[in-house]
Amino acid sequence: MAASQKSPLGQPRPALPPAAGGSINGMRVLMGIVLVLIAIAAVSGVVMAMSSGQPQVAFIIGLLAAAFFARIGC
Repeated sequence: MAASQKSPLGQPRPALPPAAGGSINGMRVLMGIVLVLIAIAAVSGVVMAMSSGQPQVAFIIGLLAAAFFARIGC
């Protein structure tokens, strides 16, 4: 009988740790943090534009932010 996976017969293969290849991916966490920061910046931009009396600018910022997050969601 031939050994599988290039391991000698009679010796057990080492098991992977429980978190190896798990669902936590550093790149996805970083991208999530960036998306949260973009959302905070968009909301604060709309609030600042409205508080300074520029509703057109607030509308443009909100429209661009909505388009960005609609593109990310699709």
